Amino acid sequence: MYYLLNINILEESQVDYWIKKRGIAPIFYFQNTLEDIKKGIAKSEKGKPLNDAMKFVSVFSKINENDNIISIGERNLYIFKQKGDLKEWENNYTVKVKNKAETHLVKGFEIEILKEIDVADCPLVLVTIKSNQWMTRGTFKPIDEYKKGSYFGNCRAIDYLLTDEIIKVNSYKNYLECLSSLEFETLIAKIFEEKGYFVPAYKGGFIKYYDLFCRKNNEKLAIQIKLHLNKEHIITGGKTDLYYCITSDIMDENIKDWKYIQKEISSCPKTQEWLEKCLEWVKIE
Repeated sequence: MYYLLNINILEESQVDYWIKKRGIAPIFYFQNTLEDIKKGIAKSEKGKPLNDAMKFVSVFSKINENDNIISIGERNLYIFKQKGDLKEWENNYTVKVKNKAETHLVKGFEIEILKEIDVADCPLVLVTIKSNQWMTRGTFKPIDEYKKGSYFGNCRAIDYLLTDEIIKVNSYKNYLECLSSLEFETLIAKIFEEKGYFVPAYKGGFIKYYDLFCRKNNEKLAIQIKLHLNKEHIITGGKTDLYYCITSDIMDENIKDWKYIQKEISSCPKTQEWLEKCLEWVKIE
């Protein structure tokens, strides 16, 4: 199993200090002790249970050499595992940012760094994992490849960085799941360009519900792109002409999934070349 550990105080990253300089994987949560967390009586400032802290303590209460963790620093991505016992380290670790300061009791364990990689050398699907709000808002999150709309590509990217060997996948669906969401949007844009459409921008977000606008002669298309499409996307999707996705819970003629994309790319050699360059670390068996 793989996990993501975010190490932040006052929205400032502490990853490089704790992982690289100190060799410790920490959690903070102010003055809550390990015993408080174990008993489930530790609460956030808003009175909510510390679910991420409880998961962290549960997974690493005994030395766990089977599960690996990633943390992303200013320039480097670290893959590491537990080396020492989980314990309390410091009772007055203070971070000051502008006019604010926070003091914490540090809970954590010594680590063994398995890989330290420049983010520029990492698959984009892994480097951008924190663009997922569920991942970035928490402290300690499982990277579950079996979850729907999954983290399959993130797990394969970690496999690749750990082994330095090209990753083999079993299907074209799995192959596309190794793209980041931004790369997947770019892929769809490039397909339309190669088919003769004008695409003014590759990145979505400029208008709610729509990720791409494509024009050719008198035809105009508003397209929404999701890695995994569900019913809620359709209900709230505005007047979308086409949906492109890797997988979908719904079947409809205006929904184009990985099978359709595979056929389209077969007639777009430039896009195929671009895709192979993006995923040069992956091979379909």
